[in-house]
Order: sequence, then C-alpha cells, then structure tokens
Amino acid sequence: MNTNKTILRALSIFSIAALLFACADAPKKEVVTEQEEEKIVEVPVETTKSEESIADFILPSPIQIAAIFNRAGLVYEGGLANPVSNVSNYNTKTAKYLNFGVYSADLAYAVLNSQQQASIDYINVVRTISDEIGMPSIFGSGALLKSFEKNIDNQDSILKILTTIKSRTDDYLTESGDESKEAIFFSAAWVEGMYLGAKSAKNTAEITPRIIEQMTILQNIINAVKMQKDPSIDLKFLVEGLQNIKKTFEGFEETQDLENKDIDSIHLTVEEIMALNESISALRTKIING
Repeated sequence: MNTNKTILRALSIFSIAALLFACADAPKKEVVTEQEEEKIVEVPVETTKSEESIADFILPSPIQIAAIFNRAGLVYEGGLANPVSNVSNYNTKTAKYLNFGVYSADLAYAVLNSQQQASIDYINVVRTISDEIGMPSIFGSGALLKSFEKNIDNQDSILKILTTIKSRTDDYLTESGDESKEAIFFSAAWVEGMYLGAKSAKNTAEITPRIIEQMTILQNIINAVKMQKDPSIDLKFLVEGLQNIKKTFEGFEETQDLENKDIDSIHLTVEEIMALNESISALRTKIING
C-alpha cells in the first residue's frame, strides 16, 4: 500500500470517529417512518472498485470534513456559507457541478451546528442543483425531503438522511459511468469545508492539526480532478487554485518534512493560517461566483 493510500485510509477512519463523536450528544427520539417514506441506508466508507477508478483516492464526504472541524472547536457563523440565493447565478455546467459540492459542505456545516432552518434551506438548494445537472433520482419523489424536515430536530436521523443522499449520488455516478464526477463535487466541498473551518475556528492550536490532516489529501484531490475528461466542464482554474493552496501550505517552515512529524505537535501561526485561508478564499470566490 502506498503512502497516499495509507494516509487516506487513516483519515477515513478518523473522519468516521469524528462523526460519531459529533453526534454523541445529539437529542434522541423515536422516529416514526411512514410507509411512503423512502428507506434510509448507511453509506460505507470504502467501496471496492477497479485500480483505475476514482475510489483509489478514497475521498471523504462533506459531512466527515465538517465533523472533523466541528470537534476541533468550529463555531457556527451565519453569513459564512454560500448564500442559497446564489443558486440562480449558476448557469454553466461547471458552476452547477462545483456548487453542488459547495452547497453539500454548507449543508453539513448547518446540520452539525444544529442550524435547523439553514439545514432545510441548504438541502433544498442541493436538490435544485441535483435536478439541474440530471440527478433527480437522488431525491426521488420528495419523501426524503419530507423526512428531513419532519426529523429536523433529531441530528442522528438527519445525518442518516445525508448518508442516503451521498449513497444515491454514488449509485447514480456508477450507473451512468460518471464516477470521476465525484472528484468535482468533492473538490469544491473540500474547498468550502476548509474555508468554513479556518474562518470559524477560534482556537488555532486545536484547528491546526485538523487543517494539516486535510492538507495531506490535497495532492490526491488534484490527481482525482485531473481524471475528469469531460470537455464541457472547465476545471483548469480549479486545478491551478488547488495547486496554489498546496504551494502556500508547503512554504511554511513547520510543514517541511511533514511525513516524519507528529501532526498534533505542529503549530501554525495565526499569520500562516491567514495566508493559507487567503489562498483557499481566492479559489472559493471563483467557484461561488460561477
């Protein structure tokens, strides 16, 4: 197993642990599932696919990234996420695909911070874009949205619904032979998650290891995005932006020889986090501006 895969598998395990801890204090209540409501299923962390498939990169979901920052002291700040009103500005295939990922991260951010109305707003905008890019099967007849709104005060149930959305997205991409599109969704979700994490963090000592963990998978994200060959989707600016983020991060003294260091012992200065966030924000602005 190569180093990148080892890092990613470790991150996936950490992500699930973080997600479970994030939900530990969620209010519990009995959920009544109506007969017409669609079955909610758990999504596995890994799936077995061919060596050449996008699964090689083991990209975690937006909810896993949000959970990591949530446990590191992320504090919800209204106005940071991409406004739902921006959805009407996304008229190109590139903008729709990328902002499907952005809004998925915003949805996770709202859910894990118990922002009920924002959660409802973001799941509706995610549905809007999924329909526009030809994935109506993800939400089906609408029972999934009804279940989401009905159980909005039960975080465990909401998180299960989000895994169902992720599972249906994966199924659609597999059935249509478009698995490489997952990298487009995830790369934008990763940028948004990193933006929200760095902007919302109040404790640099706690957030630094979580940022570094996410940075260890950046090259794999770049490689995965480069696998996308659809000429109707312009990803040149995305690759260049991700590479700029990577270059900024690798320029810090503390991140030199990273593979031989304990991540939890590394401390980035406020100035370094600000510099990293500037490179993240620059790419994020291009994405959400469509």
